[in-house]
Amino acid sequence: MAWIWMMTASFLSGPGPDASAVLPEQGLPSWHALEEAAHPGPPLLEGIEGADAGRTPAATVLGFLPYWTGFAWLEYDLISILACFCLDMGASGTITSWHGFPGAFATPIDGVHSAGGIAVITVCNFSSSGIHSILTTNRDTAIASLMDVMDSCPVEGICIDFEGVAAADRDNLTSFMQELRQELDLQHPGSHLSICTPAVDWSGAFDYDLLAETTDALMMMCYAFHGSWSNEAGPCCPLAGWGSSPESATNMMWCLGDYVIYAPEVHEKLLVGLPYYGHEWETADQYPHSQVTGDCTTYLYTTLAQRAETYGRLWDDESMTPWYAYQSGSWNQGWYDDEVSLGLKYDIVLGSGMQGIGIWALGYDGSRPELWDAIEQRFTSPWPADDMTDNLERLCTLGGPSQYWHFHGTGQILSHFYTYSVSSGPDVNWVKWEFDLPSPDGSYFLEAWIPSGSTADAAYRISHSGTVDTVVVHQSSFQGQWAPLGGPYPAASGLSVLLGDCTGTGGQRIGVDAVRFEQAAGTGGGEPGRPAPPLECSASPAGAFTLVAGPLEEPGALRFFDCSGREVGMTAIPPGSPVPVVWPPDAARTAPGVYFAVLDCGSFGAAVERMVLLP
Repeated sequence: MAWIWMMTASFLSGPGPDASAVLPEQGLPSWHALEEAAHPGPPLLEGIEGADAGRTPAATVLGFLPYWTGFAWLEYDLISILACFCLDMGASGTITSWHGFPGAFATPIDGVHSAGGIAVITVCNFSSSGIHSILTTNRDTAIASLMDVMDSCPVEGICIDFEGVAAADRDNLTSFMQELRQELDLQHPGSHLSICTPAVDWSGAFDYDLLAETTDALMMMCYAFHGSWSNEAGPCCPLAGWGSSPESATNMMWCLGDYVIYAPEVHEKLLVGLPYYGHEWETADQYPHSQVTGDCTTYLYTTLAQRAETYGRLWDDESMTPWYAYQSGSWNQGWYDDEVSLGLKYDIVLGSGMQGIGIWALGYDGSRPELWDAIEQRFTSPWPADDMTDNLERLCTLGGPSQYWHFHGTGQILSHFYTYSVSSGPDVNWVKWEFDLPSPDGSYFLEAWIPSGSTADAAYRISHSGTVDTVVVHQSSFQGQWAPLGGPYPAASGLSVLLGDCTGTGGQRIGVDAVRFEQAAGTGGGEPGRPAPPLECSASPAGAFTLVAGPLEEPGALRFFDCSGREVGMTAIPPGSPVPVVWPPDAARTAPGVYFAVLDCGSFGAAVERMVLLP
């Protein structure tokens, strides 16, 4: 099968790059290696333009700028970290190719600096044997070479991109990064250090936990799930699904779950890299999961968006990504990400409390504004608080041996974890939920979402006021429902929930998903003695939510906001009986994403529900 690379204005065609770019240790190809191999020529960065509108991202936006980009329009103020791509490091630990750096990157570096961001240089090696030499016999030379780059170039840090690391070099990679961190702190205090990490670490070569402690960011390359090597057409980065089971390592949700399992406190260090490119294949038919029958063409976002406009943009409910299909002799399918699918991914990243996102690659959107608009909408305001701590959030911490935790792609927000109970002794595995409460002086009722398939007699231990209350939930009786954990629990001295795996009976499946709270009457704000306004919401659906507001004692308003804080709807709620509200009233005109329903009743405290509207 021919492999073809298609750019917006010019293209390369012919057989794919050398097979060494495909890394069997990781199970997925190195997309960075494939692209560099497809662009062996001189740097093409003469057409970089941009603007600074004075905005400040509330979470990190790292954008890779490859030396072959050509024309690019950059919103400099929306870029926290400009990752210049790349320098090649040889097995000897010296820089073997500079690709025009730093001179060719001067304009974008100056633009990002003027807007308040930083620039880093990405240093690459894609050979297992070469990486081994760098990490072992030539480590001192490699670190000295990196210090020389920092001394002589206008950047504030380094992003290491070593892909194809052998499992046997796991500890060598960790100690190399630790020594590099020490040397940077000594010679360039305050400098940035990050490392590109795989979407799926099939060989276990990356110690996520220790690398997160050492670096400022793990840049997870969450793409290359489909490409010229695929037997079926599909998206580069499915948000969910696309595997043989809900536990398949085939989508972004699985990847986030895997990182959280193996590095429970990774949130503040994790950047989720997302694609501004996609592929078009000759296929057997016009349906998703169609078998590939011919060539694969790789297009940048600009071209894919244009082709979707020409052939008709479609939406895949399973992966939550756009695609198109057309017939020209044979069937052809194109799959990609746009502002809607990327917006859904941004919502998950921000709602989970991750550090931010990465972009592969800047300039692939040409001069089109919609991808920048999606970043502005979601990244220029702090993420709103809600009444729930989900299993992927930073306030939910897993404990115990990672190998006993499992990911499942269903739940309140597209995922849950599970483990199995032990019959005696102390807990082996455990999970702890904490909460972003609206009032630390309030008291709260608690509920736990029980995922389908859960069977354990689970003992939830609620810590409050210097004491612990235990509530046993027979999870088999509450599958797919909220189970009450009691209350009200005073939060003045802290409020948390701990669930361990010692239930007295071995082998029960313990489901771990969200825990939510509701502020009790007359506590921590609002009018004393008056109940907080009750608000119930259905689980995340495709199409619309059903909410039940009230009963209220006085007129209120149920207002709907998008994740940027913009009000997008309002329904008046009269006093009296509970009022059912279906929102949005016109699903076809409401973009998928995260929304917040706020029931405000004058002198009462507001009730808030987070909703993930699926396509």
